Amino acid sequence: MKTIGEIGEHEAIRRLTAKLGTHPFLRTGAGDDCAVVAVPGTGIDQVFTTDPIIENIHFKSMEEPGRIGNKAGGRVLSDIAAMGAQPQWLLVNVVAPPEQDFQAVEEIYAGLNALCNRFGTTLIGGDLAQGPCLELHVFGTGTVPAGKALLRSGATCGDCIFVTGSLGNSIKGKHLDFVPRVEEGTFLRETGWVTAMMDISDGLATDLRHILKQSGVGAVLDAGTIPRAGTLNQALYDGEDFELLLTASAEHADALRLQWAERFNTELFRIGRITDRSDELVLEQENGLLEVLKQKAFEHFSEK
Repeated sequence: MKTIGEIGEHEAIRRLTAKLGTHPFLRTGAGDDCAVVAVPGTGIDQVFTTDPIIENIHFKSMEEPGRIGNKAGGRVLSDIAAMGAQPQWLLVNVVAPPEQDFQAVEEIYAGLNALCNRFGTTLIGGDLAQGPCLELHVFGTGTVPAGKALLRSGATCGDCIFVTGSLGNSIKGKHLDFVPRVEEGTFLRETGWVTAMMDISDGLATDLRHILKQSGVGAVLDAGTIPRAGTLNQALYDGEDFELLLTASAEHADALRLQWAERFNTELFRIGRITDRSDELVLEQENGLLEVLKQKAFEHFSEK
């Protein structure tokens, strides 16, 4: 009998999601940033997502508690933002050893509540259990107009690829202090021009592959246009940037960037294009050379 470590994170997820249930109201299940469920008679859909952060995996034990709370809530709100949805409710399950400093837990909640207040979200409950280290498991819901959630599966050949901010080197602090792109996600959905979207948690090269797989397309990235907070390799593979990664038709690309700049006074970075070469991800270097990117990103349960 194989262990999860032998199977690996992604294969384990694939096998487990194959056993999930179905329902007439379920619009989108596993495989996107959130599940999407219709609420008949209301004109809205609800989105659902959950994410854990675990001591010494997602944060160090000496980190400021408020920053830990920001990350715990921000990861979930970033998933909701990636659907173009408005976050609504959060619940948090805390796992901690008996010797855990309780004041630190209270400060974590303060950081989590500060983030909720910023985005009109409410922390409404959860649970507490004993475990070997500090863990926060956050569950969130949001709302989006019926049938309008932005999925990973809508990219088509010729679309432009965009990212909302600098990538890489998040370990320097961004992975704790990032602000989820909730307002930006709603704006992007409302333009009607975005064909696919997700947030960047596992690195640009890894997460873009999710869009390519779901959409049945390929992509070419322009190395010279990728905004970075470190090296190109860090921008491609570090992860935990929590920027939005999206595609839009070439026809609307310039208008989208112009409206974005007018709304947020920042740049929406065009970093590549979608091709018809299914699942192939190519990097065009600044000297014009083409490199097929290999998959390499952090994977739970893997020693590689």
